[in-house]
Amino acid sequence: MNILSDFLTLPPLVTLGADALRLLLTFVLGIFIVIIYQWTHVKVPQKSFTDTLIILCMLISVVMVIIGDSIARAFSLVGALSIIRFRTAIQDPRDIAFVFYALAVGMAVGAGNPVVAILATFVIGIIILGMYYWHQYFTQDNEFSLEFCLPTDRISETVYRPIFDKHLIQERLIEKRIKRSKAIELKFRVKLAHPEAWVAFFNELSEIENVTDVKLDRE
Repeated sequence: MNILSDFLTLPPLVTLGADALRLLLTFVLGIFIVIIYQWTHVKVPQKSFTDTLIILCMLISVVMVIIGDSIARAFSLVGALSIIRFRTAIQDPRDIAFVFYALAVGMAVGAGNPVVAILATFVIGIIILGMYYWHQYFTQDNEFSLEFCLPTDRISETVYRPIFDKHLIQERLIEKRIKRSKAIELKFRVKLAHPEAWVAFFNELSEIENVTDVKLDRE
């Protein structure tokens, strides 16, 4: 009976208010993280990923509040969360960094260090913005990531070579794999001799009969 009464006993209003403020703070900081991510992301970000950053930041703060100083709760939560399997693969390492960014901020707020959370959020955000503008203004804009598919026969593997020799000054094969459609998918990091000619390079490569699914993105 005592266990049931303890379970049904509501915490003090002061505690509820503090927990509500923690959630509100992680929500605001999560929005700031998403703004930094959208501002510095080259491609159009997925809404599901940006929403996940905010939700993850808030959930981790709740987890830290639940754990408190209890080692037993920490191990219990680790065991419970270990049964969850995430099927979505994150392709960009930068996205992984933002996931840890949100996790760290949520942990700091949940552990009762809001000043550290606020300071880390803004300092890291400013550094990310600085790196973004550094790449925008002080790095060369002739590096691209290139993907395309070829048939599996050996002859097709050389059809793109004349286009490469014409437009590129540097190339590096990142990945080569066989898809289910019996096609070879190639991923390169390339550097164009003339960055303004990237449209011509893309068009000439796409016009080759055996080359399909051409994708060219700026690094």
